[in-house]
Amino acid sequence: MVSSGDPQQLRMGTIMKRHVFVVGMLAGLIALTLGGDLFACGDKYLCGSRGTRYQRPKNARAAAVLIYARPESQLAVALKKAKADTALKHEGHRATTVESIDQLTTALTGGRFDVVLADGSESPAIERLVGGSPDAAVVVALEGAPKQDGLLRAIDKAVERHDENVKRAQKLRTS
Repeated sequence: MVSSGDPQQLRMGTIMKRHVFVVGMLAGLIALTLGGDLFACGDKYLCGSRGTRYQRPKNARAAAVLIYARPESQLAVALKKAKADTALKHEGHRATTVESIDQLTTALTGGRFDVVLADGSESPAIERLVGGSPDAAVVVALEGAPKQDGLLRAIDKAVERHDENVKRAQKLRTS
């Protein structure tokens, strides 16, 4: 207990009270400024000003994409202009580009791909090359210059189709 006659202890008590007051004010200020971010789990969704982000998560279903575009074709120029490789990598897909039919054959026999992007005029020949097995890659025939968002939607649909084919084949094997 502090005696009323000791000035040293009175001064120390006053300094301590100031420190507690300053720390309390700082904590209150921080709580007020960051108050919206300090909600408990799930409470942030109950606020009217906050919402859920409906964005596609990266690697929702990362696909192995094989791009067949001859260097002199319009498709190669369009894909370069649309920065398809960068967009595919950004979305989590693994893209491999080949420029000749020999490279395409080698890539298909040596690796596993979910989707093959090709020019629309060459897609029937590529479909024959890919084959009809249930886990074979889905050929996406591109007509004209693709845009990034249209290209990504087409790949997503092709991946869904590929996954459905694989599931259907697995179901037939177990039956």
